[in-house]
Amino acid sequence: MKHLTKSAYQKAISYIKNHARPLEKARYAFYFEDGAVADVLSALADFQNADGGFGHGLECDLRLADSSVIATTVAFQCFTEFKIPGDHPRVVNACQYLMATYDAAHANWPIIPPNISDAPHAPWWAYRDDRIDNLVNPRAEIVGYLNAYPEHFPATLREQLTQAVVDYLFEQPDELEMHDLYCYLRLWQSNSLPSDVSARMGTKLNRIVDKTVDRSRDNWQGYSLNPLAVAPGPDSPFAERFREEIDQNLDYIIETQSEDGAWLPNWSWGEQWPDAWAQAQREWGGINTLGNLRTLQSFGRIDT
Repeated sequence: MKHLTKSAYQKAISYIKNHARPLEKARYAFYFEDGAVADVLSALADFQNADGGFGHGLECDLRLADSSVIATTVAFQCFTEFKIPGDHPRVVNACQYLMATYDAAHANWPIIPPNISDAPHAPWWAYRDDRIDNLVNPRAEIVGYLNAYPEHFPATLREQLTQAVVDYLFEQPDELEMHDLYCYLRLWQSNSLPSDVSARMGTKLNRIVDKTVDRSRDNWQGYSLNPLAVAPGPDSPFAERFREEIDQNLDYIIETQSEDGAWLPNWSWGEQWPDAWAQAQREWGGINTLGNLRTLQSFGRIDT
């Protein structure tokens, strides 16, 4: 069983403090240095637009300043992480943005706006109107936020969409594309669903996780769903299921830290917008490094 050494830990901290965005610096300070939630929200404010939505590269692979639904879901992940109440102005305005961008005809949201090409972005964010076909990512995740902040959304809308995404889950096979699984897990783990609905989802998601997580260490360097992605802490509902693989996954994280202390993304934009990608890569490095430090800390794998 490996541990992140004191020197390796200090390198990771140095990377965050010198290269990460203010948002990740504030999140690091909260978890490791008794920082304030107010500082996290202050950093998050730089990404919010007048329409209440979020842009400006909050989703690092999408550099558009204008608001997008996908970037706004990243903000809601932060609201959820820090248990920001529904009457906070950042949350109020973000909820108004979700209501304004909801497409009732398709019972869905547009993931990105048509003017995506006005700014650098990863090739997979090319615009296409897929509100009819893409019924999970990020719709299922958004439904969790509708239920987490019910005062901002009509009860009929919440109930209908919750029923729709849960029904759709049970129509799917017991193996999902990993981003769709993330969205369903965020919905399920939001603790905002009725207990009977949550229980039914849990049974189905346990089967899906069992078939979707890649247990092979040989594949973790690629773009796959590793065990710690679904069980980032020992209190995760899936931690016991992958106990042996998680121990190997933790060793793998420690072994793959870069010389500069970071864990950089294992994807790229190819030849497109090299300068913008260099910035996005650094930012992902900050996000990944903070995430790995939190995971290693939760499993007691850091020597301090």
